[in-house]
Amino acid sequence: MSRDPSKSRPLSANVKRMMWLERAAPENSKVLNAQRTFTDKDKIYCHKQGKLFMEAAAMGFKMEDFVPLYMNSQLAGVLDYCFSCSAETALTGLLQIPVLLQNPRTIIESLYWIEDIVSKAKETDNKSLILSKAYEAEVKHTPKALLELPSTENTDIEELSYAYWLGYIYRCECVIHDESSRMVYSAFDEAVMHSAYKEIIQTFDKDNLSECAKEICACLDKLLVEKIWPESNHKKYM
Repeated sequence: MSRDPSKSRPLSANVKRMMWLERAAPENSKVLNAQRTFTDKDKIYCHKQGKLFMEAAAMGFKMEDFVPLYMNSQLAGVLDYCFSCSAETALTGLLQIPVLLQNPRTIIESLYWIEDIVSKAKETDNKSLILSKAYEAEVKHTPKALLELPSTENTDIEELSYAYWLGYIYRCECVIHDESSRMVYSAFDEAVMHSAYKEIIQTFDKDNLSECAKEICACLDKLLVEKIWPESNHKKYM
């Protein structure tokens, strides 16, 4: 985990090229197209991540701060794996934390607990070992970020709706292209997603994401190909 997740190590040029090519030329025989069928199980996982983001917003976290921390975290990496495999068993691999998907608040508290401990470590320290020792020693103090939260929950409907949409669509993008949270965030940071939300929400039914999520992702992919990572940067690979 980066000390500053918003400045996480950037994707390599080759990874960005493959992400761009898959979206720009899915029928290109030179490209390994990882896109797969969007199943009912995937919709459930998108919903779970939407609830996770909405819970973070309800607790008082701003999405511009929460999203880079979550999407670039080790915890998101574990969730990427479990979302694509078995959510009931894969999570036990991270610090022997129980099945967190049933309790979004526990995921968020764990995320900030991990970040608080890692942020105090030296660059040369083994972060996984430090976390394991902290867990075994039951060093479960409340991180500063949680202590500074407002005493009452955020009930702003628009902010909660956006947070749910954001978590849902991020997971959908990961699923459709079989990409990690870090990869997807590197292409679509929170500022891009917020702008897209304000435009896309006028076209699609925000209350029926399960039916229009793939179309929303198609709009985002078009945005990536045409504007975020323009063709001029990738034309030589076509």
